[in-house]
Amino acid sequence: MTELTYVLIGLHGVMIVNLLLNMAAFIMRRRARSSNELTSVSVLVPARDEEHNLPRLIDSFSRQDHPDAEMVIYDDQSTDSTWDIIQNAGDERVRGLRGGDLPDGWVGKTNGCYQLSKHAKGSVFLFIDADTEFQHPAALRHMCERFAARPEGTMLTGMTLLKGGGKTIVTMVGALITSCIPWWLGKHVPAAAMSGVNGQCWMITSNDYRRLEPHQKVRGEVLEDIRIGRYLHRQGLTPLLDDVTDDLTVHMYATFPEAWRGFRKNTADILGRTVFTSTLALAGYTLVFIVAPILAPVLIGSLFILKILSDRITRQPLSISLMAPVSFLLIIFLGLDSMFNRSRGRIEWKGRIIAPIR
Repeated sequence: MTELTYVLIGLHGVMIVNLLLNMAAFIMRRRARSSNELTSVSVLVPARDEEHNLPRLIDSFSRQDHPDAEMVIYDDQSTDSTWDIIQNAGDERVRGLRGGDLPDGWVGKTNGCYQLSKHAKGSVFLFIDADTEFQHPAALRHMCERFAARPEGTMLTGMTLLKGGGKTIVTMVGALITSCIPWWLGKHVPAAAMSGVNGQCWMITSNDYRRLEPHQKVRGEVLEDIRIGRYLHRQGLTPLLDDVTDDLTVHMYATFPEAWRGFRKNTADILGRTVFTSTLALAGYTLVFIVAPILAPVLIGSLFILKILSDRITRQPLSISLMAPVSFLLIIFLGLDSMFNRSRGRIEWKGRIIAPIR
């Protein structure tokens, strides 16, 4: 074997160890609970054409036992019955905001979340997507208790339970962020590039949000959640990844094609802002996860180990884990498709051009 092969084997070993340390950190964080009186929380939900998801989310929120919670939903010019569903929620704690024209330079989701922040009354903001669902009546309270127990100078983002189609690619998000980011270091994660938040679920105090205004800072970004996490890290507010698979479910995509289209809109941005950086990142990914197992077949086993362990965190079936080589390979084609789509000059989602090529 060449020196490069030994380096790649060592890198895979580091990722496996890092993933195991992350798993241990998630277990400890799940046990962290504050016994102090809970502060008020605003659950903030941007929504555009979400008539199939909102009834489930609103119903699950209405069953929450948190003593001081509200849900505010921003209807972003929906063309379906989203607004009617909000208006007929049947829970006085649920209220809606009806959005107008999208301001210049803003992406729909960042604008929706920013508008929600202006009308939220809670001391804590929980941003979630419309396709989420609280799993049990104590879910919101448990999440807030863990948030209250977090170290000073941090905020929380959640690793959710994933349901839906396209899991061969959807679950790769969890595999890569738990393998490659040292979340177990907590507030001592050394670089902003190692940070991010999961846009499906993140929590921040209202004071910190209004002081830093993260959505305003990334208003034109397709990849707003990653950019927000890195921005907060640079400002001294470190994101901590919390395992909320016991509390929050995300019903992402119904089918594989839908999942592909959803990830296509931002995979190129994850890889890099320019053609050069995206190509370089995708080449590095290909070297580590495709070429390396060819050079050292023992690393095929590493792909299975990484996927099986990460899928245990997100509670995915073994049948998905056993598709590991296919999942890792699909990311290359997804990356190329996303880069090509971006090179056309614009990115479209839910009938709206959401970002010009930079």
